[in-house]
Amino acid sequence: MDKEKRVKTNSLYSKYIVLGALYVLVKFAFVTAGYLHPGAILHALIPAIVTMVVGLLAINTSNNPIWNKIMILAPILIFVITPLYMYFKEKSEWLVNGRLEVLVIYEILAIVQLIVAFKALRDIRD
Repeated sequence: MDKEKRVKTNSLYSKYIVLGALYVLVKFAFVTAGYLHPGAILHALIPAIVTMVVGLLAINTSNNPIWNKIMILAPILIFVITPLYMYFKEKSEWLVNGRLEVLVIYEILAIVQLIVAFKALRDIRD
């Protein structure tokens, strides 16, 4: 892989990692505003750590495409698991008091991460 392509791919990995960090920052903002309890930040650490670690492993082992495929799988799992977790944890009040906004933001973050992961996989294959 030539140097210019390598820089572009590393930029995509960096964007993926930053998007992973946003999961915690979103929850922190909602906790600071008083919509959610402080324990909600711990719930945000799971998708943040998973996506950030996968992104870092993809950078470090860029010649192994398995991490790029896991970069695609992680946002899909977040997209599916987040609403289910929120529903089973909160039951009838799962979309009130700022939770709907957090859910929408999480789903958007997962979609953007998925797009970035597909672009990175395409760059690796080319």
